[in-house]
Amino acid sequence: MKIRTKKVKIKYIILIISALLIALTAFTLAYFTSSDKMTNRFTGVYPPEFKPIADISVTEHFDPPPEKSDDPFQKSVQIANNGNIDCYIRVRLEFSSSAVRDISWLSNDDDKDNEEAYINASDYPDSDLPQGWEYRREDDCYYYTEAVPPEGVTATLIKWVKTIFPDDDSVEADEYDIFVYSEAVPADNEDGERMTYEEAWR
Repeated sequence: MKIRTKKVKIKYIILIISALLIALTAFTLAYFTSSDKMTNRFTGVYPPEFKPIADISVTEHFDPPPEKSDDPFQKSVQIANNGNIDCYIRVRLEFSSSAVRDISWLSNDDDKDNEEAYINASDYPDSDLPQGWEYRREDDCYYYTEAVPPEGVTATLIKWVKTIFPDDDSVEADEYDIFVYSEAVPADNEDGERMTYEEAWR
């Protein structure tokens, strides 16, 4: 009887241990395969990605005479930076007629009646230009040497124009145009470093 009791106890102990091992294995599997999910919803407006924009416009006061006249008239030319980055700007001035250009005079003086300030349009590129402006003959452009910030404007390139028509009517032009072309490039390179105007236009 004593031997049988020991065998029964051993059997129960083995069964209990087996049950515990099975339960422990199931718990371990459950631990390793457990998963959960949480959704985080954000509301609000995210700031837009900054996109550099180089946008310019010609701003001028243009008051031509109603008739053919030798009197000076206002043509005050500046370039405005409408973009969101600093820019370098260049300008080309062209007359619709080279014959009219040769008999036209330009001034950047505040006084339109200051005769000494007028320079023949053909010679204006080589004259003492307003501060900030330089002329390059290789591409026939006036370059503004300072970076223009957003909402900024260049110094005035010209302010007054007068065309003196010869008495012999050798120049026939009842009407003519002065075209102003402008271009801009970013003042900073891709690394955000400030360039000179020469570097920017290479």
